[in-house]
Amino acid sequence: MSIIADKIQYKIKPYNWQVNTIRNTENVSEYALFAEVGAGKTCAMVNMLRVKYYKHGRMLRTLIISPLVTLYNWKNEIKLHSTVNDKDILVLDSASKRIKQAQTHLYNQLSGKYDVPKIVVINYESVMNAQFFDILKSWQPEVVILDEMHYIKNHKSKRSKKILDIGDSATYRFGMTGTPILNTPMDIYNQYRFLDRGDTFGRNFFVFRNRYFQDTNARWQAKQGYFPKFEAIPEMFTELTDLIYRKAVRVTKEQCLDLPPLIKKKVIVPMNAAQMKAYKEMKDQFITYVHNELKTKTKAAIATTALTKALRLQQIISGFITDEDGNEQCFEDVPRMSVLKELLTELVPQHKVIVWCSFKNNYPRIGKICDELGVGCAYITGEQSLADKQEAMDRLKSDDKCRVIIANRRAGGIGINLIEAAYSIVYSRNFSLGEEIQSEARNYRGGSQIHERVVKIDICCPDSIDELVIEALAGKQEVSDKIIDGKF
Repeated sequence: MSIIADKIQYKIKPYNWQVNTIRNTENVSEYALFAEVGAGKTCAMVNMLRVKYYKHGRMLRTLIISPLVTLYNWKNEIKLHSTVNDKDILVLDSASKRIKQAQTHLYNQLSGKYDVPKIVVINYESVMNAQFFDILKSWQPEVVILDEMHYIKNHKSKRSKKILDIGDSATYRFGMTGTPILNTPMDIYNQYRFLDRGDTFGRNFFVFRNRYFQDTNARWQAKQGYFPKFEAIPEMFTELTDLIYRKAVRVTKEQCLDLPPLIKKKVIVPMNAAQMKAYKEMKDQFITYVHNELKTKTKAAIATTALTKALRLQQIISGFITDEDGNEQCFEDVPRMSVLKELLTELVPQHKVIVWCSFKNNYPRIGKICDELGVGCAYITGEQSLADKQEAMDRLKSDDKCRVIIANRRAGGIGINLIEAAYSIVYSRNFSLGEEIQSEARNYRGGSQIHERVVKIDICCPDSIDELVIEALAGKQEVSDKIIDGKF
């Protein structure tokens, strides 16, 4: 029964699912919001916090762990949906200043302890600093919130173990992610280990794995070259899903937002002869030879592992390759670039466009296309500061001459709002399902109602790793759907 949740005044009217979740979590100490990007899970979490504060009659020591790019977004959202004073929100984004700031703001001179109530927002990597981790442990957060909780899916990682250590002593533990399962349903184990200290799936990963998964390669154990391949046991899907949703809610954007249709298109573009030659050699022999820019020397491009080979193949398709000296050698007259130019020529007079790419080499070449078309463009890359990224977003929003934003999928895939763009074009891609989903949601979210439709265009090379990656990502999503959305 909800008592406090019905008393609080909302600064912004919440969706029905948010109201129901705030009510349902009033008397629970652990819960997960598996809400798609743009469905409003941050608003729900802030109001869940308000209920806990009201219940205790004070601000609780609250630790929010989030990707670096969304740290200040949390501060903005807390101020937007609550009356928490600005000075009580401590964003520790600087590695060089983090320890001193924590010592200054969290240590109580009167009690001689780290017990000052604050909302502290940090990124995941910061827990790896031993001194800072000791301060967090001494501070003893009463509430721990993990934004993009799937970041701790690896039960073996030191980072995950440290976060579990902090969470185990907290009174309340909450998690948020739109993609709790990215690679395998086993991803869910460590997230629930954080949420309820192992009450749902136990404190031993291998016991969990043996109950819900089977090694489909087990019959080859005695043979040379054997490797285990664990897949979920279909008969256990119902039990697994039931246990997950005893402490979580799943929300899609379609359930809470009146969004325009999302239309996905695939544009097939082959490689030129030079690319095809290099691609075939790299695929078959792990090595190919390319000329340097002056065509005075022939350089080898080598892949020493299967993963490196996959990366080199992706590079070739996008129009360049990294040689043995670490230099990037570009192919001339790349069909992919020509098609991108045609697409932008057609779209930019009426629409703003995101061009997603995964390689630094792509940025200047795509920027040159925009220059040739007389189109203003902005960039979001991994080398930029948060302020530079915000400036690029502001330019796309307010400058009508800026028609294109060239964005790295990792750098621009989280905490970025690009709803001004009705179209997105995936020029080059990587192998991350999380980045695929996150980047897609940058312009398909609340606010996208300004467009009649939102269109995503995948540029795809036929009979290549392009198609394999798209199929592999779709395959991972299918497994996720079966468990998370109950599609057995």
